[in-house]
Amino acid sequence: MAEPNVVAELYSFFRSERQKHSREPGVVWVTDLVSCSLKSRYSLEYPELELAELFNPVLIHGTLVHRGLEELLKLILEQKGVKVEVELEGSMEVDLSDLTPGSGKVLVKGRADMILTLPNGEKHGVEIKSMRGDAPLPLEHHVDQARVYNTLFNLSSTILVYITPERITQYVERERLPVGEIAKRILEQKAPRYPWECKYCPFSVLCPSKR
Repeated sequence: MAEPNVVAELYSFFRSERQKHSREPGVVWVTDLVSCSLKSRYSLEYPELELAELFNPVLIHGTLVHRGLEELLKLILEQKGVKVEVELEGSMEVDLSDLTPGSGKVLVKGRADMILTLPNGEKHGVEIKSMRGDAPLPLEHHVDQARVYNTLFNLSSTILVYITPERITQYVERERLPVGEIAKRILEQKAPRYPWECKYCPFSVLCPSKR
């Protein structure tokens, strides 16, 4: 019998995970609110470009760090009486008609890395961020993401945990992004939303808004 091809199994796993989270009509993901407005459209029009990201070793490495830290923190915190939920999905309905009459409602979904419920009932989120190099932290889009999660999951705070070659550190974000601001982000078109996005975007090879 031939040896198992563990690398092939790994990529097969990531492919199946990606297929589980395919886009649904009328649904906006939190990641859409903190990234270029064109990415969600291009992911539907050019899925093969996004699929190629599955084979990016840097992203694979980040996912492995991510999964490993989730399991380790779960083990540590549950021993201290903290309820730990991993990869928890939440959703809320956002009415856009106040900003644009007739536009109706959309469902906003998000998947938190971890939700911690303390013995006193307080809920806190944890978002794990693996980076190739050091940078001025926290990053703006991560703070935006944390604020949306605080609203979506009704959290007291979200803890951003950064793992870089130079340090492992955390930042706590307690503010919430108001529902009205979430609606505004859904309706506004910003391409790119942040000036650095195009450098890492798989759709930059065809995007007219590339900078």
